[in-house]
Amino acid sequence: MGHTTAPVYTTLQQRLDRMPTGAPDRPELRRILELLFTPEEAALAAEIPSLISVHRLADRLGRDRAELDATLTSMAARGLVLDLEHRGQRWVSLAPVVIGFFEFTFMRVRDDAPMEELARLFHTYLFDDPGHTFAQAVFRGSVQIGRSLVREEALPDQPPSEVLDWERATTIVGEASTVAVALCPCREHARLLGLACDAPLRTCLSLGGAAEALIRADLAERVSNAEGLTILAEAKAAGLAQTADNVQRDVGYICNCCGCCCGMMQAIRSAGLHDAIVPSNWVADADLGDCRGCLHGCVDACPAEAIARVDSQGQGRRKYWAVVDPDRCLGCGVCVDACRFEVREMVPRARRSFTPETTLDRMIAMAVERGKLGDLLLDTLDGAGPAAVARLLQHLERSSLGTALRAVEPLRSVFLRSLLAVVHAGGARLPAS
Repeated sequence: MGHTTAPVYTTLQQRLDRMPTGAPDRPELRRILELLFTPEEAALAAEIPSLISVHRLADRLGRDRAELDATLTSMAARGLVLDLEHRGQRWVSLAPVVIGFFEFTFMRVRDDAPMEELARLFHTYLFDDPGHTFAQAVFRGSVQIGRSLVREEALPDQPPSEVLDWERATTIVGEASTVAVALCPCREHARLLGLACDAPLRTCLSLGGAAEALIRADLAERVSNAEGLTILAEAKAAGLAQTADNVQRDVGYICNCCGCCCGMMQAIRSAGLHDAIVPSNWVADADLGDCRGCLHGCVDACPAEAIARVDSQGQGRRKYWAVVDPDRCLGCGVCVDACRFEVREMVPRARRSFTPETTLDRMIAMAVERGKLGDLLLDTLDGAGPAAVARLLQHLERSSLGTALRAVEPLRSVFLRSLLAVVHAGGARLPAS
């Protein structure tokens, strides 16, 4: 007789799938949920909106606040929910699959879960699917979770002024209010499967409020800004690419990624989703007249497989060239350091990449692209209340009317359609947040 999933886990899967990054239903995911959540925790998780105060959640569910707080603390320690303190209240949100409980499951060595089984299940769910179901759900739009950071050492000696602070890894880490480090979850996941490369493990940097939350949950270790910069430098020396939270303000993390283990890189390399990481505003270039087309160097170093060794066909002194595909280049600058003959350089990209200002901007943009804004609006109203929904609508106000109307179509709401039409006609203003 085959395994039967309890209905509570199906409900939780459906709740996760309503998030902007999605969680397509597959047997592996349901089994993962069974291993990570007790039935009681799964039922609770399915009731948690995008963000809600613990006291409001307790009142809504008719539960004792102290008992609920203790349960949520236990879940946060296992990376199943995210919590934060704001104005003397504790707030909580359900962790998505990514960036969420996949990463939190493997950010430390643990003995409280069947880690080898979880590693196999996650591998099958995330990567070993001919249809790339999960990758398609997460990365199908142009607005993504992560963006590439160009390594400043690879830039021209006098970089132009358009290199902004939120584009510089050293500035992000050096000026963060809090810095924490954990194991790279992708390489730890690969290690449990016997597939890890030899890149360093202690490289996953979290910053600011995200770092504080992970430290409270004992998922990451607090370090100084100086130590964070040392970890960043060591990761660069190991040939790792820097991928950051795709926002301009309050960057929450910087990953140090290899091409072989990183989930986002695998979406590019294996699933052909070349927009899975937003490129930096730089692109790799080279003087092909001096390029040796060598067997080892930039071609092997490129984590996105954006450089190919091709026959020069008699167009130069060299038989082979290493040619960059600008549409696949992440603009990370790893190839510049890898080139032994110093012919690689980074040049400004012709068109700058879009980077949302805040996490809310990114969530809205992702929800609009993926047809899930209705879920996000209802989820926000259910948790954070009307003021937060007003902020969502203000963000929609700044988009085109057609985009805004398509975004709210899943709600089938005459009220919202009428409201947006009036706002875009200039006849009304939304309430202040």
